[in-house]
Amino acid sequence: MQVALVGLGVMGKNLALNLIEKGLNLVAYDKNPDAGEDLLSLAKKEGFAERLHIVSDLSDMVRRLETPRSILLLVPAGELVDKVCSELIEAGVDINDIIVDCGNSNYKDGIARKLKYQNKFEFATMGISGGAEGARHGPAMMASGSEGGWERIIPFFEKVAASHNGESCFARVGQSASGHFVKMVHNGIEYALMQLIAEVYHLLRLGCGKSNDEIAALFDTWSEGELNSYLLSISSHILKLNSSDNTPIVDLIDNKVGAKGTGLWTAQNALELGIAVPSLVAAVQARHLTNTQDTHAALEMTYAAKQPAKVDIDLEELRKAFHLASLLCYRQGLALIKGASRSHQWKVDLAKTLQTWRAGCIIRADYLDQIAEGNGFIDGLNDEVIALRNIAADAVRSGLAFPVLAATQTYYATLTTPSNGHLVQAQRDYFGEHGIKTHEGETCHLTDLTHIDAKVR
Repeated sequence: MQVALVGLGVMGKNLALNLIEKGLNLVAYDKNPDAGEDLLSLAKKEGFAERLHIVSDLSDMVRRLETPRSILLLVPAGELVDKVCSELIEAGVDINDIIVDCGNSNYKDGIARKLKYQNKFEFATMGISGGAEGARHGPAMMASGSEGGWERIIPFFEKVAASHNGESCFARVGQSASGHFVKMVHNGIEYALMQLIAEVYHLLRLGCGKSNDEIAALFDTWSEGELNSYLLSISSHILKLNSSDNTPIVDLIDNKVGAKGTGLWTAQNALELGIAVPSLVAAVQARHLTNTQDTHAALEMTYAAKQPAKVDIDLEELRKAFHLASLLCYRQGLALIKGASRSHQWKVDLAKTLQTWRAGCIIRADYLDQIAEGNGFIDGLNDEVIALRNIAADAVRSGLAFPVLAATQTYYATLTTPSNGHLVQAQRDYFGEHGIKTHEGETCHLTDLTHIDAKVR
């Protein structure tokens, strides 16, 4: 099997080595000649350079490929993707060829490109998670598009991807650009889980006075059971790292958190679709709040510093609360994926989506089996529900910030306890005559139900 790869940055280089190691013949190109030389050198060291061909231009790449061609793009999202596609058309790709955008492109761009290039070649998308390490040794791969071009390359990508219990973490999750939407939501869940772990750390460190080593030990204990996950494991490792003078590394790091945009896209698309994912949105805003001083509203968002209060936390209750909150972050993401799938008629398979997340990716966790069981599993977690309520209350009493923890408790409470929406809708009708709906299903106005002599002015 022969595949081409355009883009030999960190992800491209490592994916290239993975592809070659798994037995594919690879034709690779990067506009920076040094990137190609670096890849060739690494391939020689690992003993499989005979399956690698570095080319100096895209025309040479297209000439070398057997038809129908399969070309992967790992270039920065945006205009560069279209630039490369146009150059490949000029180089001779045809309607039977498949070009797969494997970068972090916005799914809306993928939809537009599929239409734009439909008479030139088959355009498909694939989200890849796992970072450089995953790309090299087996990432999670969330592909999408029509079956045509994928049929000939799926068997090889199933080998290139990570595997869990003998099953590949590659899947064609749905149609059109759903692969990039799924990867976007994967990143939104990632934001929420990272922030949630940081909030648990914050509560233990400043609210309870625990040391970094004590918190790392607690995370290790949790990881021995059903809460084992990649993000919890790396958090524990980070907390154990010390500088040469024995200062905890985490205490040397500036508090500002960066972002590349996929978390923001998740929040924006959830709002556009009208699907509530408050934990995922709160995680994005939490990062924004760490960068307040760099915004044009810095002056208006600067207040006097306050001291947090000490709180007593039941560690077993904290574990249960973290467990439920983690599950709910995933469930919010899956609801968003399913809602988008129905809206765009993508036919996304959630079981296949979860399978891609079981290994190789950043949000892999042992409790994905519980998430796959659906809301019924969560409905049985009565002790965890009480724990989440109690821990959220204790956290707020500390005076510290817990955006994802609080948002997750609010999300679950809103869906499982009586709502206060009836008063808000009454307010809307009072000042704007937007209408109300009674429990009997009647649509009317306040004035249809009661006489109002004079409204408040």
